[in-house]
Parts: sequence; structure tokens; C-alpha cells
Amino acid sequence: MARSIPKRERSPSASLSTAAPAKKPRVAKGKVWPPADIEPSLHPARYGHPVFDLPALTTSPNGGITPPSDRPQPMLLGAHVSSAGGVGTALLRAGLAGANGLAFFVKSQRQWKSKPYEDEVVDKFRELMKSKEEGGMGYGPESILVHGSYLINLGNPDQAKWETSYECFRDDIARCHQLGVKLYNWHPGSTVGACTKEESFASIAKAINQVHKEVPEVITVIENMANAGSNIVGTAWSDLASMIALVEDKSRVRVCIDTCHTFAAGYDLRTEEAYKKTMKEFDEVVGNKYLAGVHLNDSKADLGANKDLHENIGLGKIGLTAFRLLMRDPLMAGIPIVLETPALDGPTPSDHVSIWSKEIAMLYEIQAIPDDEWDTKKVEIEARWRKERDAINPPKEKKKPAPKGKAKKGKKAESEEDEE
Repeated sequence: MARSIPKRERSPSASLSTAAPAKKPRVAKGKVWPPADIEPSLHPARYGHPVFDLPALTTSPNGGITPPSDRPQPMLLGAHVSSAGGVGTALLRAGLAGANGLAFFVKSQRQWKSKPYEDEVVDKFRELMKSKEEGGMGYGPESILVHGSYLINLGNPDQAKWETSYECFRDDIARCHQLGVKLYNWHPGSTVGACTKEESFASIAKAINQVHKEVPEVITVIENMANAGSNIVGTAWSDLASMIALVEDKSRVRVCIDTCHTFAAGYDLRTEEAYKKTMKEFDEVVGNKYLAGVHLNDSKADLGANKDLHENIGLGKIGLTAFRLLMRDPLMAGIPIVLETPALDGPTPSDHVSIWSKEIAMLYEIQAIPDDEWDTKKVEIEARWRKERDAINPPKEKKKPAPKGKAKKGKKAESEEDEE
């Protein structure tokens, strides 16, 4: 039986129940659950990484959904994993990578509409979200940052196109609510050259305010963007602040920082001085209290290049130092930190997450290295990591230019042939 997404005219409180289903998950005929190649018995121990001594947090320094604690918050480090085979498989794949946090798409990211979830899909997901003591995997709502469809552009002034984007946006968020997920992240959009950025900000805020009234609880998380074109909104910290200012319920709007996008837009992260300057500006313009997630990516392009080209951690233009600083920053504790780096397109889930599992382990490793050892260790780790990455996912050879046509016979060509 399909569990349909509630219609907009229905009462949100009545149609979007938060109660977990009481019945046990059913398995469709002919399907094995969990899939043999990603069953929980294959998972490495999670929360088993050495934890850098982050200071105990008596107040929450960020916009995460976990309450303040008198003990250090965990680093919810993970990856954006596939949900092929049902959204529950995303949790299993994250477990294979040794991840404490994760992201995934709640439906195809390249289709406007998808069929409603089957009851068993929702049931399986909710079962896996339960604590280990309850037989689940312990991925609580604070550790999951769902990624929205790439098709959505809420900054488009064309009303018909805005409506199409809004329906997709709302459907994504309603699915999050069905699953018990609290954080929904998406790309704000573009003016498409048809309006001012300020008008786009208003269109985006209109969608946020409307969806907050129609779907309860889920927090909308705006992602900062690479300045890939003058029409893109969300590239500057001030863009994010302008959109947030127009949102009525500030408790349900947050921000996700993508490190590659940040670097591409001209905010430097490569040294301690640069990292602190960029994050200080973020706090002053947007506010640390709005930070609820991070997309962790190195960049193939230079600072301010306006190109969104992800690279594996430490092997691009940003470099390992920036990611060590981020991993040692108390601001990053207790919020999903999600790798979106290039991965192996292998035949099994284990192959696919193999690079991420090594990146996660390496990030915890550099987090724990003392300052006085960093310069030496950095060179060793980068060389080792590049070798490991290349062994799993060899760099693609650059295509050779097509051979030029034969030179026309002339005096120059003839003289060259004579010399040969």
C-alpha cells in the first residue's frame, strides 16, 4: 500500500503524523531485506574513531538540532550516499562507510515527481533510525541532512515555473517529515537573468514561509553557492542573511556551508588566519546560530574561480590544513558534516563508499595531530592519501586532442619532411 504525500489543502497536523508506525516492516515478495551486500553485520564500528578533545559545550554554538550538552558533542562526519533500493539503504550505506552523519535524496533528484512511498519503505527507515539498544543503527534526526532536488529554482520570477519548483520542494519536505528527518538542504536558485537578486530573495522566502505553514517540524537549510554565474543567488554571506531576514519563523531556517562553494566564491580557508577570517565574517553577517550542516569538499579550481568542481579532501586547491582546522572547530560539533567528494562508481555498495570510509578515517586522523607536528605530518598524510585514492579510483586520463588533418603540401611541409 502506498503512503501518499498529503495534499496541500489538508490540515498539516492531521495529515502528517509524527508517530512512528507500530507494525513491523513488511518485505515485498522476491525482495531480500536488508540487501546482502549492505547488511548491518558488515558495518565497521561507528563512533569508534578517536575523538579530539573538543571543549564541553554548555551552550550550543551552532544551529544544530541537538540540545546543548555538558559533554563534548560528537562529530557527525559522513557522506552523501545513494538511496537506490529504498531510502533505508542510505542508512546502511552510511554504516558501511563508518559514517556518523549522512545525506541522501528522498526521491530522484532529476525528476519533478516520484511515486509516493510504500508503507514498508517508511517503516524500514524509521526502524533503522532507532537507537542501537532498540535494534536500529542510531542515526538520529540530528545526524541526517537530506539534499533537495537539483531541479528546484525558487528564485525564478516566472510564476508557473515557480509553482512547479515549489511543488517539488514541498514534496521533498513532506517526505522528510514522513521519514522523521528534520533537516532539509537545497540550492536556493537563480534569477535566470529575469529579475533582481532582491526579487529572487523574496520569491525564495515566500516558498519557505509557505512550506513552513503546510508541513510541520522540518527545518529548511539554505546552501551557500559557488558563484558559477551572475544570476546565482546564495553566493555571498550577505545573500544568505537577506533570505533569512525575510523568513517569518526563524526557528525553522538554517544554513549549510559547502567548502568548495565557499572557496569558489572567493572566501579563503587555506590557512588558520584565512579560515578564522572567513568564519568570523560568516558569524557577523549570517550568524553561527544558523549553521546546521557542512558539505565537505576540496576544490579542483582556484580561489574565486566561480567554478563548482569538487575534489577529494586534501588533494585540491583548498588543501588539508583547512579541513584539519574545520575538524578541530567546536562550531562544527553536533551537526552533519557530509562528504560530497568523487567516489568510485563500483559494482557494489562497499566499492562505492570505499573512498569515503578512508576519507572519514583520515579526517579523524588529522584532527588529532598536535600543532607542532602538523607541518611534517601533513606532507606524509597527503602523499599516502593520494596514493590510496589513486589505487581505488585512478585519475582519468585527459583526452588527447583529435589528430590534425594532414598539412597541405607546400614549401614548409616539404622542407619539414626533408629534415625528417
